[in-house]
Amino acid sequence: MNKIMNYAITKKVTYQEEPRQGQPENLLTPFGLASVVGIQALPGTTLNTLPFKKILKTAVSEAQMLYEAGIRNILLQNVNDLPMYVHVGANIISYMTVIGYAIREALPSDCVLGVSVLRDDADAMVSIASAIEADYIRPKAYVGAVVGVDGVHAGCIDQVLEMRYKLKCDVQIWPDIHDRSSSPLGNVSLLDACQQAVSQGLADALIIAGKDFAESTEKMRLVKENLPDQYVFLGGGANAKNLAQVYEFADGIFVASCLKDTGNMTGKLDQGKLEQFMQTYNNIVSSNSKK
Repeated sequence: MNKIMNYAITKKVTYQEEPRQGQPENLLTPFGLASVVGIQALPGTTLNTLPFKKILKTAVSEAQMLYEAGIRNILLQNVNDLPMYVHVGANIISYMTVIGYAIREALPSDCVLGVSVLRDDADAMVSIASAIEADYIRPKAYVGAVVGVDGVHAGCIDQVLEMRYKLKCDVQIWPDIHDRSSSPLGNVSLLDACQQAVSQGLADALIIAGKDFAESTEKMRLVKENLPDQYVFLGGGANAKNLAQVYEFADGIFVASCLKDTGNMTGKLDQGKLEQFMQTYNNIVSSNSKK
């Protein structure tokens, strides 16, 4: 283990002299709601068909739609970039930085902003987050190792902590644990991986999702029963129909696919679906606050 990582694990360091102006004091609120701006395929990637200016305009517009609907936590993710690289090119880093900065400037300062660079380029994630004053990053494979459609990937725990230390960046770490898009290697259980992410990886929150809603529910209950004080997000599968169930076991949720015109992450944000979901969410929160 290198000295930088060892130092970061030994002591949680606050790097910034002052928080971002307007930054919420607590990023992890009761039944927190987060959504995703899934950036259209960027120039230089296989599926790109649009000029960057149009991609930028769409991303900022969707972020504004989410914020105006009442969502105060927005994750910026390059979900349409294929193939996905462990180390992305300078084009991805520069384009995502410009988009992230534009969103930060367009929205009020109380908006919590996250960054996820697929496939888990830790240096890029932390660097972009630092440049745009993002509040957290979301690594998909943080501890251990996983195998996905394009082979084996090692967790990026050491790169994240090292780059965060180098840049003196206070960005929080919200990793997916046993992400549903890949399979973990070895005999490390879900609980062990969660504990490693917190104790060794200094994770501030954990994100859990299964292959379907039933598996997600089972995983979430297991983690919360054994780690009751740890903030845990449901990472996917939530919709207006099952939201009341989600409220019973999740500290927060990431919602994206059910808000898209295509019903999946790669689609465009649908205003009607967004309004319907937010009405359900607000009703649930309101009814539970009265109990």
